[in-house]
Amino acid sequence: MKRLIALALSLSMAVSLTACGGGDDAAGGDSGSRSLTVSGQPYSHTLPAYIGLEEGQFEDVGLDVELIMFTGGNVQNEALGAGEWDVGCYGSPPSITGGIAYGAKVIGFGSPDTEAVTIWARSDSDIAQIQGQVAGYDEIYGNADTWRGKTILCPLGTSAHFTLVATLEKLGLTTEDVSIIDMGVAQAYTAFKAGEADIVCLWDPQGFDAENEDWVCISSGKATGEDQPTVIVASEEAIETKHDEILDFLDCYYQICEKYADDLDAYGQYMMDIGLDNGVEQTLEIATRCAEKRPLSTLDDEIEWFSGEKGTRYVDTTMENLMDFFVQTGSIEESDKQYLIENNFIDDTFIRELAERHGKTMN
Repeated sequence: MKRLIALALSLSMAVSLTACGGGDDAAGGDSGSRSLTVSGQPYSHTLPAYIGLEEGQFEDVGLDVELIMFTGGNVQNEALGAGEWDVGCYGSPPSITGGIAYGAKVIGFGSPDTEAVTIWARSDSDIAQIQGQVAGYDEIYGNADTWRGKTILCPLGTSAHFTLVATLEKLGLTTEDVSIIDMGVAQAYTAFKAGEADIVCLWDPQGFDAENEDWVCISSGKATGEDQPTVIVASEEAIETKHDEILDFLDCYYQICEKYADDLDAYGQYMMDIGLDNGVEQTLEIATRCAEKRPLSTLDDEIEWFSGEKGTRYVDTTMENLMDFFVQTGSIEESDKQYLIENNFIDDTFIRELAERHGKTMN
């Protein structure tokens, strides 16, 4: 498993953010005795963990956090299977396969992918010449005839793949009607620019780079109307052996989100920083646009999403929609979906404890 970068906890300046953590014995404790390995990608769902290391919030509560970065959710899952991390931040589609194969549990949501995923064709494509023929989805270009048989560059098992399948469904097609080449977003952008394939699936910042090409955005997460949250997951072993560390990590995570949710300039600066530190070249303008499309999720948001009767909550319906996507594509069986539902794949324990810690009501 290739790690792009490992960020070790270092001494940081004190910050004005109220220290995360619930007890006096957590704050200011021996950081070496309370360790947590967090995996992520250089995007907004991992950004609060990055900021916590940069600004010292984890150190303030006695957490020794190591952040390891990956290129995508599938390789993160492989590392989870090898026991390389405790908590992971990534898109919701990989969490489905991670839950089935390795027992990952969704313990919280990050910033959404809904507006960040885009699908592109060249301007001379027959798809790009047609708009308004998909009833109820005016932002999807083309029709079944123009999409059928196309070659598409797309990373499988990701939010981009989910968006593609959702688009095909709206057109009355399935993945059997097109040819999909599994390729990472950065590589797919380069390959498409070189003339390969008919369609490419992207997310930011490559999606913004595509705007400068002679390409047309023929669909997107927003265009399909499907919610696409990112998630925070934990391994079964970490939940059992590092419960308090995970709780304090999440507390810091959502307090950092609260701090930067309405400060787009600072959020954008950090988005540029995490990208540059991990090989993603982007300007401050592009990074800020990325931030604008990915609002940070606060504890109040989490409480709203996790509240209600189990099975009907936003977290349940949204994730089960994704499970259905995997069943439809043949990636998992219906029995796998039932396994996840019956084995507490959506674990609300930590959000409920944080709500109680901060005196917030949760139904």
